[in-house]
Amino acid sequence: MAASRRRTTTAYNTYGSVAYAPAYDGSAVRVPRRQEEVYQPAPRPRQRPLVRRRALVRTQAQVRQAGQVAPFAVVGFLAVAMFAVMLIMSYAQLAVANDQMVSLRSELSDLQTESATLTAQYEKVFDMDKLQAAVGSEMVRPTNDQVVYIDLSEPDAVTIYGEESSGGFMGLLEGAGRVLGGMVEYFR
Repeated sequence: MAASRRRTTTAYNTYGSVAYAPAYDGSAVRVPRRQEEVYQPAPRPRQRPLVRRRALVRTQAQVRQAGQVAPFAVVGFLAVAMFAVMLIMSYAQLAVANDQMVSLRSELSDLQTESATLTAQYEKVFDMDKLQAAVGSEMVRPTNDQVVYIDLSEPDAVTIYGEESSGGFMGLLEGAGRVLGGMVEYFR
């Protein structure tokens, strides 16, 4: 213990402060010098004998028996799977409809161009003077009793004939049959 102490040449350590004077002999206890210290070996701790008070017991893991599958869980998983399939099918139908729409729009633009061309050709052929000369004086303007006006102020309504819709449980079964038929037709 004494060998581990640091040797210094001064009689005091300041630790960066000069407040500790070497000549102070006040009421404080003086630190003994190296020559005055008596070497005593450090006390050794007593070793106690190792005594087991109780025997070690391993805990046994309890295993729970496998339970039965809940029917509501099976129905729920089936419903989620059915809705996922229906969602994928609706996305596929949407993609097909978008493709058809693009092709129909290009066909519409082609038809509008052709219509403008045919209208211009028709107006070239149609000449009122030649027509009046061919018909003669028999061609006259229509009178007021020959003019018919159509009133379109009523809202639009559509009636489909030959198709009956049944309500209730039978209507539900028919609708489900149509949906399943559409699924089968899609995958063919």
